Amino acid sequence: MQDKLRRDDRQGVKRDFMQSVETLTDAKQQELLSRKISELPLKMEGTRLEGLIIRLYKELEAAGIAFKPNIYLSDSWGCPNEVPVIGIPFHLADPALCNLLGQMGGIEVENDMTVMTILRHEAGHAFNYAYRLYDKPEWKTLFGPFSQPYQDEYQVEPSSTRFVHHLAGCYAQKHPDDDFAETFAVWLTPYSHWQTAYTDTPALEKLQYVESVTAEYGEKPPIVTGGRVDMPVEEIKMTLSEWYETVYKNRINQDQLTQIVRPGISECPQVIAREAVVIGCPNYSLA
Repeated sequence: MQDKLRRDDRQGVKRDFMQSVETLTDAKQQELLSRKISELPLKMEGTRLEGLIIRLYKELEAAGIAFKPNIYLSDSWGCPNEVPVIGIPFHLADPALCNLLGQMGGIEVENDMTVMTILRHEAGHAFNYAYRLYDKPEWKTLFGPFSQPYQDEYQVEPSSTRFVHHLAGCYAQKHPDDDFAETFAVWLTPYSHWQTAYTDTPALEKLQYVESVTAEYGEKPPIVTGGRVDMPVEEIKMTLSEWYETVYKNRINQDQLTQIVRPGISECPQVIAREAVVIGCPNYSLA
C-alpha cells in the first residue's frame, strides 16, 4: 500500500509539472526547455552575479582575509566536501532562466540579499576547507566532529543559544561544518553587531573563535587550493526541462519533509547536498 501511495505521489508531481509546461506559450521558452544545460551559453561576467561576487570579495578583504574562493556555476548552492570553492546555481546567471524557474517550479528566485546571505555561508565552508580548520582540536571542541555523518533530516532546538541564526531552518544545527559556516557568515555580515546580539550566549565563544582564526590565517596562503568539484554546469547533460522537473520534485519533497519533521520552520531549498563528483571546472575569481 505504501509503495502504491509513493507511486501515486510521483505520478501526481509529474502531472502537475507537465501541466505547468503546457501553460508556457512562448516559443523561445519551449525551445529553451529542450536544450541541454551544458550547451547553454552561461557566464557570470557582466551579470548581477559578478557584482555580488565582487561584493563578497570586498567583505572578505575588509575583514582582513586575503583568501578569495573561486566560484563556478553548478546545479545548486554548495561547496564540495573539503574543497575551498563555491558552486552557484546556474540559473542565477541568466534572467530568462530565473523567470522560467519561477513559472515551472513555483520557486521564488533568490534576490540580491538572499544571494549574499548564502554566499557568506558558503565562504565560511571554503575558509574552513582552505585552512583545514576542522582538524584542529579547538574547532572540534566548539563545533563537534567534522566526521559526523551528514544527514538531510535533523532535529532542531529553535530557542537554543548555542547556535547563531543566519540561514533559515536553524541551519547551524545541521552539522558541525554548517555550524562553523553559519558562525562565519554572521561574523562576516556587515553591521550584524554580533558582539552584542550574542552577548552572554554560548554562541559568542564560537564567534570569537572565528575572529581569532581569521586574524591568524587571514593573510596566509591557503593550505588547500583545489580538488574535485560538484556538478559544474559543463557536465550537466540533462535538458532544462528535466532539471526543472527535478527542482519541482525537490520543492514538493522539501515542503512535505518540513511539515513532518520540523513543522513551522522554513527551509532554504536551494542549499541541497550533491554527491555527484566530476574533475575540473572553469572558475571565477578576482583574486
